Amino acid sequence: MSQDPQAFDAIAEEFKKTGWLFAVLGALGMLARLILTDEKYEIIRWTRMVIAGAIVGVICYFSLYNADIDPFYKSVLCSISGSIAPEAFNWARRKFLQKTK
Repeated sequence: MSQDPQAFDAIAEEFKKTGWLFAVLGALGMLARLILTDEKYEIIRWTRMVIAGAIVGVICYFSLYNADIDPFYKSVLCSISGSIAPEAFNWARRKFLQKTK
C-alpha cells in the first residue's frame, strides 16, 4: 500500500498551521478533569495524564481530518477524547496484552 507523499506533506503542513490546537484542546480537557476531581495525584501523574490528553488530541485530529464536521464539533470531540485519555490508553493496553498472551 503506497502513500502519496504530497498528501502527507499537505496534512503535515495543515497540522503545523492548526492541528497543534487539537493537542492543546486534548490536554486542556484532561487538565479540566484533573482540576474537577477530588482525588489527590502527584505532579508527575498530572503531567503524564495531561500529556496523554495531548497525544489523544493529536490522534483525534488525524482521525477527523477529512471528516465533514463543523470545526466546533471537532474541537469538542477532541476535548472530550483528551479528558478520557487514561481510560483509552488503559483499554488499548489491555487489548494489546490480551492479544499477546
